[in-house]
Amino acid sequence: MRISIPSIPDHLSALGPSNSSVDHAVSLIAGLLTKGRGKTLVLTGAGASVDSGIAPYRGADGHYTVHKTYRPIFFHEFVERSDKGHAARQRYWSRSFLGYPPVLHAQPNPTHYSLAALQRLGFLGDYITQNVDGLHHLATPSASLAAASIVELHGTLQHVVCVQAGESSSTKGAGAGGDSPVDQALYDRLTSLAHPKDRRAAPQERNTPTGQAAYPHGCGFRASRPIFQHVLAEMNPAWTAFAEDLVARDASPQTNPDGDVQLGGDTDYSSFHYPACPSCGGVVKPAVVFFGESVPGVLKERAAELVGEASSLLCVGTSLATYSAFRLVKAAKEQGKAVVILNKGPTRADALVEDRLDAGSSEVLNAVARQLLAGRHHRDPVLARLVESGVTVRPSERQKGVVSS
Repeated sequence: MRISIPSIPDHLSALGPSNSSVDHAVSLIAGLLTKGRGKTLVLTGAGASVDSGIAPYRGADGHYTVHKTYRPIFFHEFVERSDKGHAARQRYWSRSFLGYPPVLHAQPNPTHYSLAALQRLGFLGDYITQNVDGLHHLATPSASLAAASIVELHGTLQHVVCVQAGESSSTKGAGAGGDSPVDQALYDRLTSLAHPKDRRAAPQERNTPTGQAAYPHGCGFRASRPIFQHVLAEMNPAWTAFAEDLVARDASPQTNPDGDVQLGGDTDYSSFHYPACPSCGGVVKPAVVFFGESVPGVLKERAAELVGEASSLLCVGTSLATYSAFRLVKAAKEQGKAVVILNKGPTRADALVEDRLDAGSSEVLNAVARQLLAGRHHRDPVLARLVESGVTVRPSERQKGVVSS
């Protein structure tokens, strides 16, 4: 099977250089936001999380650049009801079990906090992210505001969801007027317990793909991915010991963009156990968009709606290689709206967008936020905290191979 990973066409990569002056970038973006009067829409990508220690997909050090033979697990393979599908799920969940903790423990950087500050200042309303790490939500001081205003275009690693109801079950799971859970104890554990990173408000289906609007073939079950990690650990003591040994030896394997890790070709995944949906006995997967899986229609419609309502579009840390993101820039340009790209390296939209800024998003956006404060941080302690917050993980400190999922 031929694998095609979205990339930047060579002829676009060869376009003239973008402006890399930080002062120019700050001035241009501050002007865009001021003129937009709160109606500038932001679209973020993997580059926004680089300073959190999560490497980008593309660029000189991007996962696809370094690992040219990378082969993802496709959605149709994951949900297949057969021995082959079971083997694909064992492969995915075993590797995800090893690769998920670094993403779970990542913290927001100045890019995330600066965008939250600009939202609090009234320069931004809703925004769209292609990232599944949940760091924008962590940086936003109000959990309910984050749930209402952040569109997670490619999903989130915060939840696991039922995507394929059990063969003997309806698509109406427990708690939705359906039958009792097929595994009551596991159902209660996954839906009742909380994890420190589970402070998010309940997801809104137009912004986050976690319900039947996104997965109509599932039963509607949704649970915490962090708690699911504990369940996997208990079901797989040998793999847990293996993971602990890797950490102790500082030998953690290469993490891939879909949240798993790169293991040797002779790795035996057949010993790994994973639970079925405790509600209906069906197939559970992370609430992220897999390769070969379409962005749910409700999210595509919401993203297009936000572009239509916006006065301008600011793209941050994204190469726009995936069409789901590129089409939003294309639509904004077709509607005559100003578009600015802040990204290290070329993008798919370079031929469409004149204002391209080749600079780090943390430095630029923090400077923009500080410039637009107008003294408000002196009487707003939350705002003051936002502009001072954020980790910056140096390249030498980043865990080997940790990438956005």
